[in-house]
Amino acid sequence: MKYRPEESPKVALVLGTRPEIIKMAPVIHELQDRNADFFIIHSNQHYSADLDSVFFQELRLPEPKYNLQVGSSTHANQTGTIMMRLEEVLVKERPHVILAQGDTNTVLAAALTASKLGIQIGHIEAGLRSYDKTMPEETNRIVTDHISDLLFAVGPTQQKILISEGVSPEKIHVVGNTVVDAALRGATIAPEVSKILDELKVKQGEFLLATVHRAANVDTPDRLGKVIRLLNSMCDYTKKKIIWPVHPRTKRSLEELGEIIHPSLTITKPLGYFDFLTLLQNCEVVLTDSGGVQEESCILRIPCITLRENTERPETVAVGANVLVGTAIDGCMAAYDRALATEKSWRNPFGDGTTARQIVDCVLGQASEVVSDREEHVCVVGLGYMGLPMACLVASAGYTVTGVDVNPARIEMLRRGECPFDEPGLKEFVENALKSGRLTFSTKPVKSDIFIVAVPTNEKDHRIDLRHVESASRSVAEVVEDGNLVIIESTIKPGTCHALSESIFKETKKQVHLVHCPERAIPGNTMYEIQYNDRIIGGLTPWATKRAVDFYSTFIKGEIFPSSARAAECAKLVENTFRDVNIALANEFDEIMSEHGVDVDEVITLANRHPRVNVLRPGPGVGGHCIAVDPWFLVEDAKTGDMVRLARSINDARPERLCQEILSKRKIGNKVAVLGIAYKPDVDDARETPALKVVEFFEQRGYEVKCADPYVTEWVRPLSPQSEVVGWADTVLIVTEHGVYAKDDTLKKSLRVSKVLAYRGEVNESDPALKVASL
Repeated sequence: MKYRPEESPKVALVLGTRPEIIKMAPVIHELQDRNADFFIIHSNQHYSADLDSVFFQELRLPEPKYNLQVGSSTHANQTGTIMMRLEEVLVKERPHVILAQGDTNTVLAAALTASKLGIQIGHIEAGLRSYDKTMPEETNRIVTDHISDLLFAVGPTQQKILISEGVSPEKIHVVGNTVVDAALRGATIAPEVSKILDELKVKQGEFLLATVHRAANVDTPDRLGKVIRLLNSMCDYTKKKIIWPVHPRTKRSLEELGEIIHPSLTITKPLGYFDFLTLLQNCEVVLTDSGGVQEESCILRIPCITLRENTERPETVAVGANVLVGTAIDGCMAAYDRALATEKSWRNPFGDGTTARQIVDCVLGQASEVVSDREEHVCVVGLGYMGLPMACLVASAGYTVTGVDVNPARIEMLRRGECPFDEPGLKEFVENALKSGRLTFSTKPVKSDIFIVAVPTNEKDHRIDLRHVESASRSVAEVVEDGNLVIIESTIKPGTCHALSESIFKETKKQVHLVHCPERAIPGNTMYEIQYNDRIIGGLTPWATKRAVDFYSTFIKGEIFPSSARAAECAKLVENTFRDVNIALANEFDEIMSEHGVDVDEVITLANRHPRVNVLRPGPGVGGHCIAVDPWFLVEDAKTGDMVRLARSINDARPERLCQEILSKRKIGNKVAVLGIAYKPDVDDARETPALKVVEFFEQRGYEVKCADPYVTEWVRPLSPQSEVVGWADTVLIVTEHGVYAKDDTLKKSLRVSKVLAYRGEVNESDPALKVASL
C-alpha cells in the first residue's frame, strides 16, 4: 500500500480478546518505534480484567483510545453491537486502514464496518481454515478474508487456500505469524518477571498445562463433562499435576456441572501473559483447544495435544509438534506417550520473528523497493519458457545474472527488451531486470558462482533425449571453478545428476556441487508460479542441497523441500505421470460412456459429487512439454510400469480416435480448418500439441488442411489468419478451446451456428453445408 509523501497514513488497530492483544503487541510496538499515526480500539469482548487490562500493562502497550464496552452476549448481538459502536468511531476518526488479527467476533465486526465505510481492512492471520462450519470462528475467518484489502498470510499453505477461494494474489502477503515475534520476545522476559512456578509449587517438566475455552468444549454440559473426565484420567495416567487456568465463563459452567475434580487438577484464575508463558515453557505437555497455544507451544518446542477433531493450524501437526485427539481418553494417553518418546526438534513453521515489521512496512507503504546487490554471480543457460523468467527472477533478488542462449537472434531480441514468446507479465519483468543493470545476455556461459541449466529435454522413441542438457553442461564445464554450484532445472530421468557428475563434470577435475531442482510452472501463469510454487531441491551431497536451499530461499516464496538428487528427479516425473494416468482414465470413461449411450460430462459431474473423487474431463489428447513425455522418462529404465505405458498409449491415440469418430458420423468436405493449435487454452505454447496429430490424420487421407491460432505465431505447419481459413473451409475442427472462440461473434456468424463450441467429436448439423467439430 503506497501513500503520497505528504500523506501520513492513520492506522486503527481493532482488538478485543487476550490472543488479539498478545499477537497485535509486536505490531503496536513496531508502529510506536516508527512514530506512526495510530490508535487502538478495544471492543472489550473479553470483559474480565484478568483477560484484558493485565495484558496491556504487562506488554507495555498504550491504553486504547476507545473502549466499546461490549462485553459478553450472543454471537449476533455481540457482533452487531461492536459494529454499531465502532461505526461512530470510524466516522469520526476516518483512518486509512484498519488492522485486525484472528477470527473473533471483533475481527468480523471490524471488517464488515470498515468495508461499509470504504476503509481498507488488513487481516492478520488470513487464510486459516479448520473446515468446520460448526465453529463460529470459521465463518468469521472466511468472511473477513473475502472483504479484506490486505491479507497477511502465515505461510504458503494459507496463501494457496486464499488463492483457491478466488482471492487475488496481489492482495496476499506471506509474512509469518506475529505470535513468533511475541513468543520469542516474551520467552526471554517471562523468567525474569514471573513467580508463578513458586506460587503453584511446581518445577520444570513435573506438570502438564491445560487450556480449554472453546464454546464447543465448555458451553454444553455433555462436552464439558467429557473434558473433565479426560483431564482427571490424565492426572491418574501421568501421575502429575495438571494446571488449568480457567476462563470466567468456563468457571460458571464447571460450578453448574458439579463434576468431581481430581486432586491433582489445579484450577486457577486466568493468568497474565508472562505467567502463562512461564508455565508453557516449563510444562511437560500442554493440553489445549486454543489455536494460539498450538502455535506458541510449537514455537517453544513443547509437545501439544489438541482437544479438538480439527485445527486451523495444520502446520503444527505436519511438523510433529501437535496431535489432535478430541476428547478421546485413550487417544490422549497415546498422544502423551508419543510426545515423551519424540525428540523436540521440529522446525518452526510460523516465521522468523520479523512479521510485525513486514506488516507495518506494507501498511505504511514503506516496504523497500530497493534490492541490495548480492555478491554471487549467476549464469542461467537456456532462455526459454522457464529459463528466461528464472533469469529475471534471480536478477530481481539482487544477483548479477548472465542469461545464455545459443540462438543469437533470441539474444539480440532480449537485449532490445523484446520477449521471444508471450507470457503475461514477462515483458515487464525483462524490462525491469534490464533497467536494474543486473541482467545481461550472452551466447556462451561466463564464469559464475552458480549455474542454472534450464534447457528443453526431448523425447525420441519413448526415450529421453538429453542432448541439450549435456550440451549445456559441457558449456558450463568449460568455465566452472572449484566450489561452483550447478543446478539442473531441466526435466531429467532418474540418475542423470549422478551420470553428469561422473562424466562431464568429473573431466573438469574441479569440485562441482550438482543439484536438481525441477521447475514447476505452467505457461500462462509462469511469473506467479515460479515464485510461489513449492520447490524440491535434491543434491548429490547434503552440502550441495543446503547451498541450493539457501540460494532459492532468497527469491522463492513457496516452501522448499530438501531431498536427494534421485528423489528430486523422480518426484517431477511422478507428478506428471500421475496427471497423465488420470487424463487417460477420463478419456477411457469417454469411450465407455459412448458405448453405454450416456453423456460422459453428466456422469463425471455426478461422480465428482463424492467428497473424495475428482475425475478429470476427457480431451483431445495430451500436449505440452511435460505430461506428454515425462512418463516415458520415469519408466525408461524400469522393468515395471505397465499402467504408465498403457496410459501413454491411450492418450497418444486419442486424437486419431476422435478424428475417426468424426468421419464415422458423416462424410465431410475436402477442405478442413483446424483452429486451436496450442496444447492448452489461451497460451502460445504448441509443444507436443495433439493438434499436430489431427492435421496429420486428415492430410494422410487426402484432405486439404489449413491451421489458425490466435496465440501461436510459429509452428511446424503454416499458419493462416483465422478469417481466411474459416471462410475457405468446408469443415472446421476446434482442437483447443481458446476463450476467444466462445466470445467471437464474427466467428459464430461465419460458421452460421449459434454455439461455436460443439461437444467433443460430434458433428454440428445445424447447417448442412458446414460442419463444426470441437475435439
